[in-house]
Amino acid sequence: MSVYDHYRGHEREFVDLVLNWIDHVEATYTFKLTDFLDPREQQITRELVGTKCALFFEGGFEGAERQRALIAPDYYELDASDFDIAIYRIHYPTKFVELSHRQVTGTLLNVGLKRGKFGDVVIQDQVVQFAVAEDVASYIEVNVERAGKTKIRLSRVELEDQLKIKEQEWQEELGFVSSLRFDTVVSEVLGFSRQKAQSLIKQGESKVNYKIVEDPSFMLEEGDLLSLRGTGRVKLTAILGSTKRDRIKLQYGLLKG
Repeated sequence: MSVYDHYRGHEREFVDLVLNWIDHVEATYTFKLTDFLDPREQQITRELVGTKCALFFEGGFEGAERQRALIAPDYYELDASDFDIAIYRIHYPTKFVELSHRQVTGTLLNVGLKRGKFGDVVIQDQVVQFAVAEDVASYIEVNVERAGKTKIRLSRVELEDQLKIKEQEWQEELGFVSSLRFDTVVSEVLGFSRQKAQSLIKQGESKVNYKIVEDPSFMLEEGDLLSLRGTGRVKLTAILGSTKRDRIKLQYGLLKG
């Protein structure tokens, strides 16, 4: 059985990337520091590295969702500074403007940053902070001056001033679906009509495991994380078999957005 048999077709490119990282570490006896990875990419990295090398993750914030991976020889002694992560705060006129995660992410992408170069955006009580790879820190200090039409200023955040990410509270539910098609599951668990579910998916408003999926017939699997813009997230915790009428029983978690 090939290693690729354990992953979906669109994940093959990332699997190859991780395998190359492992080969590099084993051949050079040096560590490999990745860009920020989403949780699915972290999972794939853990599975492929296994016991071949030492593996560490860090996202800058405690409990960060997006994290950098450091793959190293077994004898490697980790230093926290090896992750090369900087935390920035955005200063803006809070009396007149309210910044959203989407606006901050869009601002960083619009100045030419790839998504892997910055991690979580954390917003609490109008305080906005984000994590970024150190190698692009000076670039954003020069180029990030506005969020939309709002003039902003950046400052580095010391460890003691970093925001704490609140633990997410998932609501566990059970449901029944006729199939594991993306649109069918969205319609069932979120209470949408099949037509509305298909429309949201085709418009690029939905993701599976942090990647946009525009095909309503995309087949889901146990462990998948679904997200719909403005609605929240759904985590398929377990597929519990079928009923006598061939409906599939699902256990899933809901996180309202």
